Amino acid sequence: MNAKRLISVLLCMLFVATSLLLASCSDVTTTENSQADQSNAGTTDESKEASDTAVDFDELMPEFSWSGSEYEEFNVLVVSQEGDATYYCEDVVPNAYSTTDASLSEAVAKRNDEILSKYGVTINAHPVKDVRADLKEDITSNLMQYDAALMFMPAAASLAQEGYLWDLNEFSDYLHFDQPWWDQSATESLSIGGKLYFNTGDISIMPKIVSTAITFNKEIFKKNFPEQDLYQMVKDKEWTFDKMIEMSRTVTADTDGQSGMTYHDTWGLSASYGDVAGFFIGAGKNYITKDSDDLPIISMNNTSSVTTLQKILEALQLKDEWCFHCNTVTDGSNIWVISLDVFGQNRALFRTSAFSAIKKLRAYDDAQEFGIVPNPLVTEEQEDYYTYCSARMAYAAVIPNSLQGDKANFAAFMLEAMAYGGRKYITPAYYETTLKYRDLRDDESGEMLDLIFSNVVYDLGIIYDFGGVSSMITDMMKNNSTDVASTFEAKQDAILDAIDSCVESYS
Repeated sequence: MNAKRLISVLLCMLFVATSLLLASCSDVTTTENSQADQSNAGTTDESKEASDTAVDFDELMPEFSWSGSEYEEFNVLVVSQEGDATYYCEDVVPNAYSTTDASLSEAVAKRNDEILSKYGVTINAHPVKDVRADLKEDITSNLMQYDAALMFMPAAASLAQEGYLWDLNEFSDYLHFDQPWWDQSATESLSIGGKLYFNTGDISIMPKIVSTAITFNKEIFKKNFPEQDLYQMVKDKEWTFDKMIEMSRTVTADTDGQSGMTYHDTWGLSASYGDVAGFFIGAGKNYITKDSDDLPIISMNNTSSVTTLQKILEALQLKDEWCFHCNTVTDGSNIWVISLDVFGQNRALFRTSAFSAIKKLRAYDDAQEFGIVPNPLVTEEQEDYYTYCSARMAYAAVIPNSLQGDKANFAAFMLEAMAYGGRKYITPAYYETTLKYRDLRDDESGEMLDLIFSNVVYDLGIIYDFGGVSSMITDMMKNNSTDVASTFEAKQDAILDAIDSCVESYS
């Protein structure tokens, strides 16, 4: 066992012993927050500044110097609707699906037409059920049918560890990750040991679609809290986890005329077991951060993180008091439909919602007006709001390392052009036209969107799930457990082994 690993184990053992003594504590303070928690929780001031200093794209990029029929098309492997009924790709080519908003398809067409006009390259999407399997087969067979792929981040991480992807930093002449069409938080978070095998930004709207916030029913809120303004509470840093529970308790009631609480009654919050992660990340915490060498380290093993996680678990596991979990439905119904029904049919004050659900609320003809706010602070002393990106379902761009020389450089150039065009046309179509002015129809919600997307967190623990570091929390919800210390103690060796294995593969 190397010295660094031994130190990590000893620190983890010390953490477990300390946490057991503190397990009875219910109050969570933020004065003990580690620098690692906050430095990796969202976009830093430096990265925000970098994103605001973009140069002219044509001046930034080298001349497009490729010629011949093999450079007249750019073939991108993407997730099909058959592969995932919700998180399928709609923003590489226009009109791929009849369900795609017209404004989005028009924006994709503008981006692609501009690229065709400037560079003579047609962008093609190749939708498949399993991007990882198809890309791996293409690489190992040396078929080179695909120039790039947009794929779920865990799948990209898997291929990277197997040695099938380019380190995107190798293409610094073409890929400019300090520019605003790349997500600065993702760029900082997704690298390991200075290597970046996959990244995201305006090349895909999926990271926004799978980010989470809290929707609220305006009519229920106004009826129960006529003197309060939730948007102003957010601005005043009064929107906290405890406040959400307090308001939810006020609303929750047995209203269906049947004994016992079910999804037919009225609830404060409609949620799922997986929402523990959203509240934990929203509290400014992380499962995994990185050290000064850009290597993954466990960051949930400090007193503040443990007590925060215990508080969230204890609150969410209370039965029939303020929160409905769709996972408890056992009658064979689709639990995600039920979760949305509770909110869309005006039986919940709040709902933990990925932005994919915002579009689905259109189907509820009788739904009352709703607004949106960020995940709550853990206490009023917390400095910022943080947004959990469910990165397991977020897309990242990759270049297969079966491409060499000019072909690989061409792929990098085209990804940059697509990302830049995405910021110019596609992101505004989704963010401004669809979210702000179609689905969220008040100015305050627009302000909330800007706040929500200013601090999106990509946690390596979610993407890699090293040794079950994040999935163990969902398991604790299923098992009605709040014993974070013992659960972590049982997992720590597996977590450290998985981190070591990943680092070694990238070495």
